Amino acid sequence: MTIRPTLRQLQYLCALAEKKSFRGAAEACSVSQSTLSAGIGQLEEILQAGLVDRESDGFRLTRLGSEILVRAESLLSDADDLVALAQRQDAPLSGQMRLGVIPSIGPFLLPRALPGLRRHYPDLKLYLRETLTRALLDDVRAGRLDAAIVALPYQVSAFACQTLGTDRFQVALPLRHPLVRKEKVSVRDLHSQALILLGDGHCIRDHALSSLKRMDSTPGAKMGEEIEATSIITIVQMVANGLGVTLLPQIALRTGLVDGLDIVIRDLKEQPAERELAMVWRKKSAMEPNVRLLADYLSSFI
Repeated sequence: MTIRPTLRQLQYLCALAEKKSFRGAAEACSVSQSTLSAGIGQLEEILQAGLVDRESDGFRLTRLGSEILVRAESLLSDADDLVALAQRQDAPLSGQMRLGVIPSIGPFLLPRALPGLRRHYPDLKLYLRETLTRALLDDVRAGRLDAAIVALPYQVSAFACQTLGTDRFQVALPLRHPLVRKEKVSVRDLHSQALILLGDGHCIRDHALSSLKRMDSTPGAKMGEEIEATSIITIVQMVANGLGVTLLPQIALRTGLVDGLDIVIRDLKEQPAERELAMVWRKKSAMEPNVRLLADYLSSFI
């Protein structure tokens, strides 16, 4: 009879790769380091191959270990889907769901949507993770997340996807800025302005810049100085203090983000600068019905 690896042993390997230390992996799995190390040793015995090279300053996965890791993540994800499939028989949007969201959406969508979600679906246990798009998609692909809310355009063809709605950008100006006198601001008006944006890796930065470039009819024109900030809240404070201008998404403005601050909001004169908000998940996931239900619910808040 063939002896097969257990899901617990595969979980140990995945935790070790994610936490990058035996101690961190053991804590994540709620076991002792010796138990985790023994479990990985048993996995290597069953597979008759070395997966982890222990070194004086830590460890590294062997080439085969890295390949086994990918399969292990997929198997654990399938096991989670089995549990979700069984839970879904009881009631819609019940049981556990692990949802990721990018920083330019989460703080402005979830506080408005979650209270009603809890009232309508009290049996849903929602676990949230907020980080950048690339990390979220990696987590969805590996089964560490069931779904993620991201902004398009972005390469998501490997995933199932449902659009939540359109999010338009508007120009935020300091109260005493000369452009405040205009009813609408043109892209050309922004050429000489210090433009405050989130840093590299934030897709909202790319969406804002690509929208401006797409609407800019001035040959060879460039935007003014670009200033990087770490969060939308920081950007708003910088604009209020006259350090530059920015583009803000309506989903943030609708929460009263700039209320009471020395900031004036203006539309762009050209066609609207927009991004699409969307929910993505693994294709053929057993969670799909619940994810679609959640997407339908959240779309009413976009």
